[in-house]
Amino acid sequence: MGGWFGSRKGYVIAIQWLLVAVVAAWGAVTGAWRASPVVFWTLVGLFALGNIVLLRLPLHYFYQPVQWMNLFVADSIFIGAAIYCMVGFDTALYLPYFLILLVAALTRGFVTGIMVGVGVSAVYTFLVWMEGGHRELLDTGFLIRLPFFIVIALFTGYLANGARGQREAQVSARMLEDQVASLQRLAAGVAHEVRNPLTAISNNLQVLMSRMPEGVPERTIAREALDQVGRMTRIVQETLDFAKPTALKPAWTEVGEVLDRAIRDTLAATRASERVKVSRLAAPRTASCWADAHVLEQAFGNLLRNAVEAMPDGGRLDVETGLEVVRGVERISVRIVDTGSGIPPHQLDRLFQPFYTTKEGGTGLGLGLARKYLRAHGGDLVVVSTPGRGTEVRVHLPVSGPSLPSESARA
Repeated sequence: MGGWFGSRKGYVIAIQWLLVAVVAAWGAVTGAWRASPVVFWTLVGLFALGNIVLLRLPLHYFYQPVQWMNLFVADSIFIGAAIYCMVGFDTALYLPYFLILLVAALTRGFVTGIMVGVGVSAVYTFLVWMEGGHRELLDTGFLIRLPFFIVIALFTGYLANGARGQREAQVSARMLEDQVASLQRLAAGVAHEVRNPLTAISNNLQVLMSRMPEGVPERTIAREALDQVGRMTRIVQETLDFAKPTALKPAWTEVGEVLDRAIRDTLAATRASERVKVSRLAAPRTASCWADAHVLEQAFGNLLRNAVEAMPDGGRLDVETGLEVVRGVERISVRIVDTGSGIPPHQLDRLFQPFYTTKEGGTGLGLGLARKYLRAHGGDLVVVSTPGRGTEVRVHLPVSGPSLPSESARA
């Protein structure tokens, strides 16, 4: 029993025995026979014997659609024959048909439910016609019962399909999460192993350069190699940051100050102070939120670097912070607008894919990391771009962060 109890085979057999119990109990209580009671009890015995045979069938039998249809047909014939043996057309003995419909629709879905509903209706109509001819087919009770077979199949099948779709979506989401987690662990492991040799190569190149006189070709070659090692080191570090969970050490943080530091560091790192004009517009009052200032600065730094690198020939960078209330929740908004070449519409949907980049020398992880850091704070970002006119990044951060701290913490 341990192999199939609780499986599809288990509840199919349970339903089959329930049908036997309902029909047998009805026959024992009413005792109203059209034919000899021996015929009725022989029928019940044969159906019970069939259930015993089901116990011996392998588990995979109960996952085949054709076998399910065979069971539904056998159940319909059994109920119909039981009704015919007893004077049951004007009683509630037809109700087990609804059990068959429910099982068909819930287990096999909308289409099978409709097929079984039509089949049950046909069997029941035939039996009623056998009982009283055309006059019984025009009986009010029969005309009310018959549509209910289809209605129950339609409604139950619709609900079952919806529930099945949700379950499949949940299973797919879990599988995708597991795959992403595995890839992240793999990426983190590879990046960790690569980082140490890169550090050694970088150190050795710096030592070699210190021993070379200025102006020799070998020093230029070493400088180019060192730049490439630095780029590889940055890719490795961003891969590690992308793969590992974001650990926050939050405190009440003034967003404007964090943003100003990120602007200064980005302009210095990209040597863009002369070619990029920065316009900074701050909120009338201080905009503070519960955040990790270091992680938040990394997120802003990635966004600002993208904006500056989108203007290789220079341009204007507008950075604005503000406060707004959305659905009763106060949040901080940050707008970063550049006057670069913009992003084509077909590339916008792929911006957050890891390692997808349209820039020479880009890692394809900057935007993904920025969004990851912002979401860890309960925020998010949106990218809006018009080719030829520039790109705007809108950042939203809740003042309270993912969870509201106590007033003492805020003080």
